[in-house]
Amino acid sequence: MRIEVRPRADSEINAAAAWYERERPGLGASFTQAVMAAFASIAEQPLAYPHIRRGARRFVMRKFPYIVIYRVEGDAIVIYACIHSHRDPAHWRSRL
Repeated sequence: MRIEVRPRADSEINAAAAWYERERPGLGASFTQAVMAAFASIAEQPLAYPHIRRGARRFVMRKFPYIVIYRVEGDAIVIYACIHSHRDPAHWRSRL
């Protein structure tokens, strides 16, 4: 399945990677690699992760405290958010 990343999710990923890179050189690249690995896992088994609401599912990243929110829509996996796990869920719910 193809992955489609919505603009707000893309901005969240880029902002988090930039923050990690400022904290420690190379860590931003590690974050980006972890996000790509998350996308690959989701694409491999899109229905394996918990349903949370309105057809959305969540993938909890292991190395970083981030959650990927996505939905399967036809032949695509649409990424709606990539948020810090301690962020208020209301931040992304309006996107669905």
